[in-house]
Amino acid sequence: MKAVNLITLSLIAAGLTAPVFAQQTQAEKDDFYLGARLGVFSADEDRVAVDNNQMFFVDDGFKTFTSGIEAGYMMTEAWEARIYYDYMEADLVGGGDAYGDSYGVDALYHFNNNIYAGLGLNNTEIGEITDVAARATVGHRSFINDNLAWRIEGGVQRGWEEDYTEMFANIGLQWFFGGRDASPEPRPRPEPQKAAPAPEPEPKPVDSDGDGVIDANDKCANTPKDYSVDEDGCILYENETITEELLVEFDLNSSKIRDNAYGDIEEMAEFMKEHPQLDITIHGHTDSTGEADYNQWLSEKRAQSVATALVNRYGIEKSRVKSKGHGESQPKVRENSAADRQTNRRIEAVLKVVNRVPKERK
Repeated sequence: MKAVNLITLSLIAAGLTAPVFAQQTQAEKDDFYLGARLGVFSADEDRVAVDNNQMFFVDDGFKTFTSGIEAGYMMTEAWEARIYYDYMEADLVGGGDAYGDSYGVDALYHFNNNIYAGLGLNNTEIGEITDVAARATVGHRSFINDNLAWRIEGGVQRGWEEDYTEMFANIGLQWFFGGRDASPEPRPRPEPQKAAPAPEPEPKPVDSDGDGVIDANDKCANTPKDYSVDEDGCILYENETITEELLVEFDLNSSKIRDNAYGDIEEMAEFMKEHPQLDITIHGHTDSTGEADYNQWLSEKRAQSVATALVNRYGIEKSRVKSKGHGESQPKVRENSAADRQTNRRIEAVLKVVNRVPKERK
């Protein structure tokens, strides 16, 4: 075992000290490689092995040496499939050695030219005790020249049958096949050329209105500079939504409009005069005190009082104003206090209008 480790270590050291000729930035799709590997393995403290028909605990910590071979295939520039085999020599608690092997398959994903991670399945046997495990790996790979790369990696594996949790680390040397000659081809030296006569300057296009579209393509002359235009030089328009809300609160058991609420009602009337295409519905509400039938009647009275004010006091056409009572069925807030009940004694109305306005240039 120690002789195998020394041979593997010699191969890896020879590769790492090889002269660097052409740096390969990354592995390519359909690349295939063979490699040698050397590492250490940290056995689970509960792992046992059989030696001379006796059972011993395997010494935990990174005291198990491994050496082996591997082969890989680049399915894409990011995804790699790999198989490997390691011969293992482990120290036993109380003295002595146990031998075994480890083999498996990995699927590796390369995040960039150097860093990768992967998952795989592994079978580890030490001293006639075998465990199948799921293995997670992270690693780093760099190219020494166009065909030769070194790598270092580590990870953890979790057994399925014996419930072992074990770690590993190793280094490796990989030889890539497939005509990977990346040396640059010599380029022919260009023949000197005579200087061509300078072309006559073309006349500068004119944009009279400064909207970014030249006069030759401008179908809308004299557009303001503050507005955005399309490819024909015409003003671009966008939709602008304007919202007007009306909220009026009432006293307990009352449908009389408070004096300080008429200003808000007048603002809604002015908005309706500016937008004669809009009709309005006044929605009346009450708090939850009192009988439901009475609250329904009171909410209708409150909505009607505001509708009447819009028509009689502010001159809105009667056909444009409707009212509807909802009683106590649509509270604005959950009633936990007198202030909450006051909030729910109200009318509400919302009007929205969408205008097309010129889009300003940013």
